[in-house]
Order: sequence, then structure tokens, then C-alpha cells
Amino acid sequence: MSNNDMKKFFKSLKFKMALLYSGILLFLCLSFFLVINIFVVDYMQKDIGAPRLVGFNSGGFIANLNEEKRELLRESRQNDLANIRLISIYSILPFVVLSFGGGYLIADNSLKPLEKLKEEMKKKSTKNLGEKIEFEDKGDEISDVIQSFNDMSEQLGRSFEAQKEFVENASHELKTPLAVIQANVDSILADSKIPQNDLFNMLDDSKKSIIFMNKLTEDLLLLSLVDVDFEKKELNLRNLLDDAVADAKRLVEGKGFNISFNDGHDIEVLGNDVLLKRAFQNLIENSIKYSQGKKLNIDLKKNKRDVLITFKDDGVGVPKDKQGRIFDRFYRVDKSRSRKTGGSGLGLAITKEIIERHNGSIQYVDGKGATFVVRLSL
Repeated sequence: MSNNDMKKFFKSLKFKMALLYSGILLFLCLSFFLVINIFVVDYMQKDIGAPRLVGFNSGGFIANLNEEKRELLRESRQNDLANIRLISIYSILPFVVLSFGGGYLIADNSLKPLEKLKEEMKKKSTKNLGEKIEFEDKGDEISDVIQSFNDMSEQLGRSFEAQKEFVENASHELKTPLAVIQANVDSILADSKIPQNDLFNMLDDSKKSIIFMNKLTEDLLLLSLVDVDFEKKELNLRNLLDDAVADAKRLVEGKGFNISFNDGHDIEVLGNDVLLKRAFQNLIENSIKYSQGKKLNIDLKKNKRDVLITFKDDGVGVPKDKQGRIFDRFYRVDKSRSRKTGGSGLGLAITKEIIERHNGSIQYVDGKGATFVVRLSL
């Protein structure tokens, strides 16, 4: 065994547990031998007038012996006492060795699940983080450790998968506008006599692609901001919604789209005004751009524990087969229409992230038009 192996052995939990187990048994053994020796010495000396801890009924046996026989009995008992002490001393060493070996075997058997956990942890990578370690749940602390590791591994696996999917989707989303810009620039550089109208169209397409990339970059930065801690303060929800509607009016001009409120004065929550305003803006703009309707109603209600904010439009709504994915990143119900309006597919995903980071929830309610219900805790 090398020096490193020896160091690992002496530092191992098995060795420490076996040493502790052996030490406890040794202490109990020595205590037992000490008590036995006290009783034996007391018994051996009971006929010579020595003080005794325990009284024995001698009957009349010793009293009937003459002095010579008493002396022989005394010597015999002294020899027996010496032999008992000698046997006790020589039995300690093998007892310690056996107790250490037994303790090591017990520790080895008890720590086998941890050994398995260690080996499985060595095999973990970004490709198999979500896989659980199979184990027999015995209800002990080691089972709890393995279960906790499985839970953590599963969460990390989902995070890596989400990160991978996020990067792939972001790359895919940026690829198309970049290709448009590059194609237009190459065409302009290759032909100096491009008609004015064609040149204008190319530059207009490039401008739209740049606007789309700017919006996508802004959304990605906002998602990263939501993932970190942010400042919260008391906010008036009605005022926040008024601000969000005011910013969205530029999209309503000339479209005959109407936004109305129902009640909701003096309702305050703890949150970040910039993020919550952005979440409400996304819901409002979603109705304006994609609902194909003419009206959005915002209803504000306060309960004992929370506040409900309902966004309901009179548009076409979301098909049932697509409702389960509308909060996924980069998902679009109608990809072609989203492209024309400059949508990145991140609006509802960002809204959901923001609401949940404020200890709230958002859900889509199936029915006529699109209805989103936001619940924020008071």
C-alpha cells in the first residue's frame, strides 16, 4: 500500500468509525474487568479480615479449617487472582483487534450506499445529470443524502437542458435576420446600379432585421436580469397599469383598439416597478398585435391574501393544442405573423418569469378571446 493509500485509509470515515467503535468497546471492556476484579479481590480476601465491598455468607466452612489449611487456601486464591488478572490483561489486545475489525466491517457495510453515491457522482456529466441514482430507501440519513442528491441532479439537469435549448433557440433566432442583412449588403456591394426602389426595399428589410435583433437582445438581457435578485418596493398597481397602457398607445393609434379598466384603485403590492410594468406591457401588446380583436379589458380585484389582474380581449384566442406551450421561450402560436410584427417569442416567457419571481402566478383561461389571469400576493 502506497503512502497516499495509507493517508486515505487513516482519513477515511470507515477507519474513524471503526476506531470510535473499538474505543467504546475497549472502555466498556476495561470497566467490566475492573468491576469483576473488585468483586473477585473482595471474595478472595474475605477470610483474612480485609475490608470487603460485598458481603459473602461464609457459612462455617472457613471457621472449621486449621491455620495450615487456611494458608493453603489463601495461597490458592492469590494464585487464582493473579491468573485472572493475567488473563484479563492478555485478552485485551486480541479483543481490541477483533473489535476494530468488527467495527470496520460494520462501517464498511453501513457506508456502501455512500460508496455507490461517490462512484455515480464520478460518472455524472452534463449529458446524464437528470438521471437518478437507484438506491434502496431505508429511511436513514444516507438515504436522505442520496435522495437530496437525486433532486439536485434532476434540477441541474433541467437547468442545463433549458440553457442548451435557450442557446440553440437564440442562435437560430439571430441567424435569420443576420442572413437577411448579409444578403442585402452583398447584393448592394455586388451591383452598384441597383434600382432605387429595390435598394430602398433592401435597406428597409435590413432595418427590420436590426430592430428585431435589438428587441431580441433586450429580451435576453431582461431574462438574465430576472434570474438575479432585484430591488422591491411598495407599488400602486393601478398607476403601474396606467403607465403600461400609456406606453402601449403608440401601437393602438389608427387601429381603433380600445383598452378599458374595471376598478382597482389603491391596491398596493411589493415588487419591482420596471419588471412588473414590462410584464403588463407584454400582455397588453400581445393583445394589440396578435389577438385580431378590437378591445382589451383589464380587471383588478383584491382578495384577503392576493390580487387578481385579468387581461381579457375579444380576439381569436389561442388554439387548445397550443395553449400548453405559450409560456415557453421562443414559442410562437403563429410564426409567420410573429415575424411580421417583430415578435421574438419571448414576451410571455418573460412575463411568466417576472410574475413568478414576485411570488405570483399567471395562467391562460380558455374561452372566447384570450384571457390571462395574473395573481400577485399581498
